[in-house]
Amino acid sequence: MRTTLFAVLILFCSLQLLAQRHMDPKMIEAIKSKKVAFLTEQVELTSQEGQKFWPVYNELEKARLDLMDRKRDLEESTEDKSVNSEDAYRKLAGEMVGVHMKEAKLAEEYNAKFLSILPAEKVVKLYRSERKFRSFLMQEMRKNDGERPAK
Repeated sequence: MRTTLFAVLILFCSLQLLAQRHMDPKMIEAIKSKKVAFLTEQVELTSQEGQKFWPVYNELEKARLDLMDRKRDLEESTEDKSVNSEDAYRKLAGEMVGVHMKEAKLAEEYNAKFLSILPAEKVVKLYRSERKFRSFLMQEMRKNDGERPAK
């Protein structure tokens, strides 16, 4: 279960980072709005649950993005000529694993927070719904790519 959750977390964060780097702010806000609506419906959040849930979820999203930025910086550092020895690569590899471990700790920490706000069934629905939303978003992007005129 933890491995699956970790893989889903990494995929989700990667998609968010990609979206933030290549889309205008209006598009990002539109996606966030769709996500809130989608998750609210799929998880069947009541207004009372939503008031407690969304601030915590937004904290998680911010922390995920911070970790993704760190991971991206580490990955981009491999293009830097200063990383040119076995020791430098070992250090970089350790730092990359450290980021993955922080992501796993974050998932564990926020799982406990979510369970203190929502019934376990809704927390599981949340994790499934995040995956469903990524699929939905990818379908939308593919559909929109197909509608663009060829250059």
